[in-house]
Amino acid sequence: MDHDMNILVIESSPHKKGSSNLLAENFVTGAEEAGHQVEIFDSARADLHPCLGCGACGMSAPCFQKDDMEILRELILKTDMMVFVTPLYYFGMSAQLKTKIHKY
Repeated sequence: MDHDMNILVIESSPHKKGSSNLLAENFVTGAEEAGHQVEIFDSARADLHPCLGCGACGMSAPCFQKDDMEILRELILKTDMMVFVTPLYYFGMSAQLKTKIHKY
């Protein structure tokens, strides 16, 4: 087996017990059984605001908005793998996940 990985699972379904989160739960179980460390970030319930495009972060510093993005940013920086979990709405990812991707 390769080295154990730090895996970040970013959930984004507004339905806490929906099928997307059920799939994520099964992925987490398998990853942990394989010896990996897994963190879950529930972006649908996090206090995150869309990027304002103000440039105050300089594209690499913390956001001035002081929301949960700093928590997510720290998780991302220490991870080896990110898993994005989203239901598909109108042929695309959920707005909850789009906000996180565009802000980071």
